[in-house]
Amino acid sequence: MNNELITLENRSIVQVSGDDSIEFLQSIITIDLLNNENNELRASCLLSPQGKLLNQFFVKKEENQFLLDLHKNSLHEFIEKLQLYKLNANVFFEERKDLEVVICLNEELKNSNLDPRHKDLGWRLIRKRNHNCFKSNKYEKRKIELGIVEEGEDFLSGEYFPIELNLDYQNSISFKKGCFIGQEVSSRMHRKGKPKKRIFSISMNEENRPGDDISFESKKIGSIIKALGTKAVAIIRTDIFSKIKKEKITVNINEKETQISIHIPHFLKNDI
Repeated sequence: MNNELITLENRSIVQVSGDDSIEFLQSIITIDLLNNENNELRASCLLSPQGKLLNQFFVKKEENQFLLDLHKNSLHEFIEKLQLYKLNANVFFEERKDLEVVICLNEELKNSNLDPRHKDLGWRLIRKRNHNCFKSNKYEKRKIELGIVEEGEDFLSGEYFPIELNLDYQNSISFKKGCFIGQEVSSRMHRKGKPKKRIFSISMNEENRPGDDISFESKKIGSIIKALGTKAVAIIRTDIFSKIKKEKITVNINEKETQISIHIPHFLKNDI
């Protein structure tokens, strides 16, 4: 079935409304909402003042309000942060338990939007909750193949800088919009060009687990963030790539010798 629906049961929807809603969001999140005449789906983040990624989410404007699609594990902490930044703004936050997120990897759904992070992540649709859930691990496999990880599911809030997660290449940060929380640190890392580590999709000759360390020539060069079978996403030091740019390299994972292949996306080939 080409038009296979997948229900993302691990997502929650937050409605942001009120007269000041667009100005409020524009001032704190990483994407530019004012430069979005077609009201397209946007991928964005909330950062700490130190530039670490706190939350990831999608933003969709619906009439005079915004729907934010984020991981359900982050819901309550995220709303608390919004309340903290609200101050005297005329803006209100509400969990929409009547809504759900479905995706289709192969064909466009009516009223859906292409995932802004990567065209091969399919189409996303926020709709009224349907009691018929459609489950599949195809979406998780696709994310791993593309080197995509998500806060709330694969790593903890505040653990990484967004550029380390390649979010600067996933249409999730605007470096032209002006101020947002954590903007100064993000802009500085962007200008410098080469962060000390980034994430990559890797293939292994045996299964390993998230959190397992990767060592090369007796030095730790990274760790696995997300894994499914012999495929994984790992965060790896960029200064080591002059030595490991090979089709297959021998490393130690959890102190056990194994072979891996590191898949370097085209957008990073000149950046490492």
